[in-house]
Amino acid sequence: MTERNQRTDAAAVQFMIVDLLAEILRFSESPAEMGRFLTRKLREVLGVRAVAMLQHGSDLQRNPIRIVALEPERARNGNLLAGLGQVIKADPDPKNATIYFQPLVPKAIGEALGSLEIKSLSLTPLRVGGLRVGTLIALDHLDLQRTDDVIHMLDVLSPVFALILRNALHFESQEEKVVAQAEEYRALLRTNLDGFVLVNGRGDLLDANEAYARMTGYSIEELRTLHVSALEANETRTETDQHTEKMKAEGMDRFQSRHKRKDGSSFPVEVSTTHIPSRDMIIGFIRDLTEKAEAESSLRESEAHHRELIEILGEGVAATDLHETIIMANPEAARIFGVGSNPLIGQNLRTFMDDVDWHQARAQTTRRVDGQTDSYQTHIRRADGTRRTLQLTATPRRDAAGQVTGSLAVFRDITDEIQTQEALRLAQKMESLGNLAGGLAHDMNNVLGAILGLATTNLDLQPEGTRLHSTFQTITKACLRGRNMVKSLLDFARKDMTGERSVSLNGLVQEEARLLERTIPANVAIRLDLDPQVGTILGDPDALSLVLMNLCVNAVDAMPEGGNLTLGTRNLTDGRVLLTVADTGSGMSPETLEHAVEPFYTTKAQGKGTGLGLSLAYSTVKAHHGDLSIQSRLGLGTTVEMRFQSVPTQVEPATREEDEATQSGASCRILLVDDDELIQSSVAAQLEAMGHEATVTSSGEQAMELVNQGFRPDVVILDMNMPGWGGARTLPRLRAALPEVPILLSTGRADQRALDLARAIQGVTILAKPFSFRELQATFAAILPKR
Repeated sequence: MTERNQRTDAAAVQFMIVDLLAEILRFSESPAEMGRFLTRKLREVLGVRAVAMLQHGSDLQRNPIRIVALEPERARNGNLLAGLGQVIKADPDPKNATIYFQPLVPKAIGEALGSLEIKSLSLTPLRVGGLRVGTLIALDHLDLQRTDDVIHMLDVLSPVFALILRNALHFESQEEKVVAQAEEYRALLRTNLDGFVLVNGRGDLLDANEAYARMTGYSIEELRTLHVSALEANETRTETDQHTEKMKAEGMDRFQSRHKRKDGSSFPVEVSTTHIPSRDMIIGFIRDLTEKAEAESSLRESEAHHRELIEILGEGVAATDLHETIIMANPEAARIFGVGSNPLIGQNLRTFMDDVDWHQARAQTTRRVDGQTDSYQTHIRRADGTRRTLQLTATPRRDAAGQVTGSLAVFRDITDEIQTQEALRLAQKMESLGNLAGGLAHDMNNVLGAILGLATTNLDLQPEGTRLHSTFQTITKACLRGRNMVKSLLDFARKDMTGERSVSLNGLVQEEARLLERTIPANVAIRLDLDPQVGTILGDPDALSLVLMNLCVNAVDAMPEGGNLTLGTRNLTDGRVLLTVADTGSGMSPETLEHAVEPFYTTKAQGKGTGLGLSLAYSTVKAHHGDLSIQSRLGLGTTVEMRFQSVPTQVEPATREEDEATQSGASCRILLVDDDELIQSSVAAQLEAMGHEATVTSSGEQAMELVNQGFRPDVVILDMNMPGWGGARTLPRLRAALPEVPILLSTGRADQRALDLARAIQGVTILAKPFSFRELQATFAAILPKR
């Protein structure tokens, strides 16, 4: 090979190195993509059938080979892996790149070539600092006339590929997350990455790296607009052009000069250039010969790579000395500690820790001095005073002599995770309590239903003013109070809205205001801003009243020194109505406002709030097909706005008319299906008092047996919760057998399942337990035509 060809090949190799290193930045977060790119590039350059990059140690028994990258990927199979392992064992410790081709190969290599069904291969050991990290194997070289060039190229490239392989494996395993990766980047910098420029044949700068941009003070974009003569301090434009032509003629050059910075100053540099004839480009590597500038540039570059690696973790990383002073921290650590833009470096952990946590930190530092690495939880108090829980792993920091100089810690804030776990546990407890409440309410409603039904039936039969009338009236009031208590239990257990009816927002607000006037502190003034023309909505007045109460209580709590509580209503232009609750209290910060409607989120002291008020208000408004929004600023109060769809005012039919309609009807045959004996006897008595004939069964199976035998009732009262089929399985069978008969689905817990059945099957009406005699009369008047 001639000296000129050697220079040309060397230039090509250097260009390839630059090209590959430039691509590394594209794949820095994807080692697999990086490996595929490198093997694909090598396959093109070497002209081979396949290229494999292998990871293995010197002991193949303990560290079997692994294919890190393969091109083409379709060549991957068990036979290939076995054959490559056979190759490695046949030549376990090659010193340099070697090409084997039939028939001039050792027997073991020949067997490996035979098993792979190829005629030649090249084997290149990959070492970093003398340590074998893997092997690069190229299969079936198509051009065996260039073996010397190929071996030379592989020998030159092997340290670079070894570093790349080591770096990729380092990312995969995340071992030595900071120190080892920083050392690898420093090693890359030592391979001519101080400064880099790409110049075309006319001397125009096409590209440059960050290192050179820092040297000159220009941005990369600005450098791309310059001619190389604009950076040359020792040569004129003519001299620079002549020098460029000389470099193109000779292929490469190395010289010293002075380059100009953007501010007009100059600095000494050493320039190494290579001309790429096929692209008429010149690659230049520039090293700043100013000792101080070189040291500072190297330090900045190292720190930049070091910082980038740390930030990839997405966790806080900090280093402390033996006195717990922070000497290094990444931005995530500053965020976790809540210092914002203030520097965390230089502060002592004592600033952020209570006594107990500080003593724990000191004890842990003692373990670091003993060489121990630990993972544990600790607490800090952020700059804003909030206490956070950290999961932390700390390891000793050592100097060049091996002495422990402090700790290096990786940590993350797990406060929200702990709160979420606690909230989940609380939610599970509440769900269990809700299920218990629902079951209890069902049983209580059956008991109350029997008492209320018989009491109200006899109440209507006794003359007013008599002792029996007064007694039954007292029993009725007690039952109604019990029914309201049970309804509260059901509201707690239920997640959906039931019992919709027309609700006057003004009436709801006025009633709430009357209650608040008797209960809130005297220094809080209630103001009503009600639109007299505001429309009505369809909803559950009890649920809406609870929402309004919760919001008003929150507002009063936010005004411990007094203030104004304003309740308002008005019509909106889009056909909806607006209900507002506004206070002049302390308001909320943006962070608090962001989480305000999350369940269990509260800023009140322990035991002062559950964190459910706003979340229940939000879910209730959503259940009413409305929306809720909150506006608040610290010191300026809070306004909660709820928007609902208005509906035409509904006029409830008079009870007297219902009674007359019921009384004027003829006697009906009623099929009562309920497994509770109290309900059976009490409802049957009410039906008989209404003039109807009741046929009682205790299960859906018995009811269907009667119907199948020819019994045809005028109305069916079907209990939802029974053994056997229950109401859910009995209802569709009854509807199929009695398509025109009204069915009252009686339930003590109007859950979503019952509501869905009532909506899905025609002619089904919910009859909520417990019900009074008059409520039963009204229901019959609504479902039966006048006779």
